[in-house]
Amino acid sequence: MVTGPGMSLRIEPERHRSTPWAIMLFIGYWLMFAAEFSVIRFYRGEDGRWVASTMEQPPMWLSLTVLIITALSLIGAMGFVLSVWKQSRLSLWHWGDRDLTGNDVLHMVAWMHVFQTCTLILYGLILEGTLFTEGTIGGAFESASFQMFLLIVIPLWFRGRLGEIGVRRPAQLGRMLITLLILFLFIAKVLDVAITNPLSDWLGLSLSSEREQQIEKEIVQAKQTDMLAAAASFLVIGIMVPIAEEILFRGVIQTYLVRRVGAVIGIVFSSLWFALLHIDLALFVPLFVIGLGLGFVRHRYDSIWGAVLLHAVNNLTGVLYYFQ
Repeated sequence: MVTGPGMSLRIEPERHRSTPWAIMLFIGYWLMFAAEFSVIRFYRGEDGRWVASTMEQPPMWLSLTVLIITALSLIGAMGFVLSVWKQSRLSLWHWGDRDLTGNDVLHMVAWMHVFQTCTLILYGLILEGTLFTEGTIGGAFESASFQMFLLIVIPLWFRGRLGEIGVRRPAQLGRMLITLLILFLFIAKVLDVAITNPLSDWLGLSLSSEREQQIEKEIVQAKQTDMLAAAASFLVIGIMVPIAEEILFRGVIQTYLVRRVGAVIGIVFSSLWFALLHIDLALFVPLFVIGLGLGFVRHRYDSIWGAVLLHAVNNLTGVLYYFQ
């Protein structure tokens, strides 16, 4: 509604045109999340420990459920993208003068499910395999396509207000670096001995991780291909993945949760989501504990860059280990 001189241009209702579609995609995201966990089964390994493994052939009811969710999500994705595009033409998103809200988080999850839906259709119905061979430059970037997507969508959505999600200079830089060193030493030397191994022994759970085995396989193949493929692995795993995951979890999700429910609960819940996203029950505990450390650094020093640095060093340490 346009009013006279001195009055405002009321366009608030237009801002939420995409919200119903975002809610639909938000629900679809968590349903698909539950479906991914439902294909995990445990069996006794040769050492008597329980090994978490993904079923090669899911039951028919689950396949049909995923198909229905994917079909509905495709409809939701088209409606969502169209409504966001219309809003962008009216300059109703990525404003520089408003705070992070729950609607922002809702839309980020919706964008994640848009990507998830497109991926399911591409790899499940169109392609017979991957676009690029494992161990190549293309394969390295294809394996991190989700993170690449985040690195495009989040900066666009928060254009002009990236400081709201922690993309800013850290407070007390010197103290932050000391804290990062202590946390890295804890992750490298103490975490497995003091927490991960005792807990896995108590539960009788194997630490054999299908996700880590796949990462190791890709890194070794890249090393055997050529130096450019190896460099691509370093770039993707050591830089792109940490930035993308930190800007999402510690930047968007944790920032909102901390403001809504307080620092402790906000950091715990964002770390829980971070650990669950990896779909890796064998290494859930160390992922969760590392997430707590990353969340503490982001909150204490009012920036995501400390968390990005710690995440990157931890990932690069793993890459170097697999290269050897």
